[in-house]
Amino acid sequence: MVHMIFFQMCGVEWSRSRAKHTTDLCAVAPLKTGTPFEIIKDREIWHPMWKGNINNKVNAQFIKAAADRIWENEQVSIYI
Repeated sequence: MVHMIFFQMCGVEWSRSRAKHTTDLCAVAPLKTGTPFEIIKDREIWHPMWKGNINNKVNAQFIKAAADRIWENEQVSIYI
């Protein structure tokens, strides 16, 4: 499912409760360093600026990374 990519990118655990994982996703705060993501256990954990503009530098990078992952997933699913 495409919408799960946002949760995975932000390091939010997918749960059976839509309200819980949505609340957890919304609680992801921007990094104080201003960088778009941090590396935790060899994974990029993204910290978009949810209250910011879509053209914000961090948000633009997040959107591009999400689009790239969606594209990669689509390419893989073509061959399955």
